[in-house]
Amino acid sequence: MAIMKKTFRYITTCYVCCAICAAIVVLTSCKFEQDDYFEESAALRITHLNNQIKEQLVKQGEDGKHGWVIQYFVAGTDDYNFEGFNILARFYAGDKVTLAGNHRFLRGGNANKYTEDDSCFDILAEEGPVLSFNTWNDILTVLEDPVNPAAAPGNVVSDGEGMNGDHNLVLVSQEDNCITFRGERHGANIRLIPCDRPWTEYMDAVSKTKSDITSDIISSYYVTNGVDTMFFDGLKKGYFNYCDRLVDPLRNRVLSCVFTPEGFRLHRTDTLMTKLDTLTNVSVAAPTTHFQEFHMAADSTCLISENDSVRVIALWDNYIVNVRNTVWNFDPESMTAEQKSIYEQINEELKKVSKNYSLASVGLGKSSGTKSVRGLVITFYTNTAKTKKNTAGVALETSLPAYGKMKIAYNATLNVDGNMESVGKKSDIEAQARKFAETLQGVYDIVPDSYFSPTSCELKNTNGSASLFMK
Repeated sequence: MAIMKKTFRYITTCYVCCAICAAIVVLTSCKFEQDDYFEESAALRITHLNNQIKEQLVKQGEDGKHGWVIQYFVAGTDDYNFEGFNILARFYAGDKVTLAGNHRFLRGGNANKYTEDDSCFDILAEEGPVLSFNTWNDILTVLEDPVNPAAAPGNVVSDGEGMNGDHNLVLVSQEDNCITFRGERHGANIRLIPCDRPWTEYMDAVSKTKSDITSDIISSYYVTNGVDTMFFDGLKKGYFNYCDRLVDPLRNRVLSCVFTPEGFRLHRTDTLMTKLDTLTNVSVAAPTTHFQEFHMAADSTCLISENDSVRVIALWDNYIVNVRNTVWNFDPESMTAEQKSIYEQINEELKKVSKNYSLASVGLGKSSGTKSVRGLVITFYTNTAKTKKNTAGVALETSLPAYGKMKIAYNATLNVDGNMESVGKKSDIEAQARKFAETLQGVYDIVPDSYFSPTSCELKNTNGSASLFMK
């Protein structure tokens, strides 16, 4: 394999740090040798361990295997809101390594494109084993390059520090299917796990999972163990942004994550512990619940932590009930006989306003035009070719009485929008619209087609009447 070695650029202070570290190593090693209870010297044990790690790294890249996934984080994550990065690696005998990635900081026009690059690696014998990517690699080194602080657009990065990545990784623990490291200079937690499929397939699976559980329309989530609950947003950007705890608004912080084919993994373990009784303002004891990695639940309603104790729930119900600025249209086939009759009468009333008008749909949402309202929205065509539309609305009160439920209340004194006022002057359409709105009163269970990015849903009336479908 042809390897392009590029001189790695160190800043002057690195030499000072190295000198200090060397002195510490000498002193520490001397003290360690005084209490040597093992048959081998400390230096020999480190050499053997280094060889064992190198053998494990190389073996995972042999024929029929797919190398490693490096779940890479930079230090300063909480300050700069950097996401975690999936870097794929295949190590070879002879200290060669191929890295691959598709992150946004790749240079040379490769940002967000799958890219591979070759370089060298070594296992250094310091106080313990250190995995060193000791020549330039376009996939990894850009995350620590101090020369170009502009490598992180939209983030504040100090000149000369880059993104605070590390190319020297200190061994923390070693298992058959997981090797954990810590960045030598900046201290980020970095984990290597075996890749279970070809690299492009792995990256595609990660991208699909991210697309499935994040979206532009829903950015808020609950993290809950059933006792304690935290509210956060920002997952699409690659981090938990803890805006507030529902009963403890003083806790605000950011925790980076890396996406996986099954869900996502946090940079470090977090906990849910107690909550405040909102009546007595006294903490209620609850077992501490740890969480770090989440996977999609079997029913796809939420993400579940590795010990099945914590759930991540998208606020899809809030999006359906309160946020969407367009309209959820009712499927006429799901309407009751009374609603169908009113629906047909609305169409007749529109024709009284203009022979070119015809009904397109009736739904819930926000009307357009002057004096816009949220509530029942009638969408109608304004030409015979049915290519131009307009809306007219009657205000309704919609709320979330509980998670996943919608309450619809109609009040005859609520306003209509400007278009309804206009068409109502030439027909009885406002009265018919109000009759339809009145039939919607009640509490509904909401069943979305997707709990992370809904495009349609079923409203199940809790009084047992027929369901309404919206899209």
